[in-house]
Amino acid sequence: MFHNPLIDKIRPYKLSSHKAWETNNKNQVLKLDWNEATIPPSPLVKQSIINLIQDGKLNWYPDVNNKELIQSIADYNDLPFENIQYFASSDSLHEYIVRCYVGQSDRILVISPTYDNFRAVAESNGGQIQFYSLSKNFDLDFIQFSKDLKLINPKVVYIVNPNNPTGTLHSSKELKILIENHPEILFIIDEAYYEFSRETVSELTKSLENLIISRTFSKAFALASFRIGYAISHPKNIQIINKIRNPKNVSLFAQVAAIEAIKDIQYTINYVAEVNKTQIQFIKALNELDFLKTIPGAGNFVFVKFFRKEIKENFILFLESKNIFIRDYGHIPDTEMFARITIGTQNQMSEFLEVIKEFIKK
Repeated sequence: MFHNPLIDKIRPYKLSSHKAWETNNKNQVLKLDWNEATIPPSPLVKQSIINLIQDGKLNWYPDVNNKELIQSIADYNDLPFENIQYFASSDSLHEYIVRCYVGQSDRILVISPTYDNFRAVAESNGGQIQFYSLSKNFDLDFIQFSKDLKLINPKVVYIVNPNNPTGTLHSSKELKILIENHPEILFIIDEAYYEFSRETVSELTKSLENLIISRTFSKAFALASFRIGYAISHPKNIQIINKIRNPKNVSLFAQVAAIEAIKDIQYTINYVAEVNKTQIQFIKALNELDFLKTIPGAGNFVFVKFFRKEIKENFILFLESKNIFIRDYGHIPDTEMFARITIGTQNQMSEFLEVIKEFIKK
């Protein structure tokens, strides 16, 4: 046996079905299962990629220190250049964080249920995962949590804000107090859905070393296929991660796309505003149904609880017959009755509601 023996003990990260890629006419698909943007990227991105194909140095390795990109991200977040580094997705950043900060038997505390990839990566490096469950309403009692941290004494705490899949939005004020009161713990705050909530603790990275924030261009910026994300942290942490970061792994296409997406920030702002407005209307419509209920939350998605398992299963199958795909969360013990629905534009979610009417009639 040549593989890492830790792999044998790991529960693999459960990928959502990617049936959308198996359909013959992908232009007719309403893909609401992976929380990607439901619109194309900014036209500036498309034009920049066309220009890059025509005139770019495609035979060169990509820029390994794209200062324009780092400065663009820094300016977008109103932070110093030194607090930023880009990666080939936030998942890639998580892998570097684990390699730099997690060793054999280090205790990692993960708020649960949540995005599961960080757990799998940490376990592969010998980290000992302990889950900290949200309440039945998917809330987090910060006062009790702070007390429990002293008893559990983890090296690393992983929190997604807004949380995925529950949508729970943790107060940045409460998070700030928590991080400041526990300087001995490294907090990984995953802000993949920041643009939709505007809650962040990024300002703390100017002074505190026990915080690393991960961000992505996959959601609000509509660049999921480009695989690009970034870290916000104290310069000392950026320097540590840079020691093992492979700068060639972020393609030139991804770098250029991210720069152009930030340039056309109004495009993203308009999309986020429509999603947030549509979410309110969509949830209101769902709450009028008698076979499910919605969980209040933030992000570009809604977490839905079905009252009967067979209804959930039939509902998902019916949607798939209409080329509409949502995320089933039946694989997690606490969420067997739940599914997650990405929120798209007003027209897209109106189409979704019409399909629900067909389901009810059937």
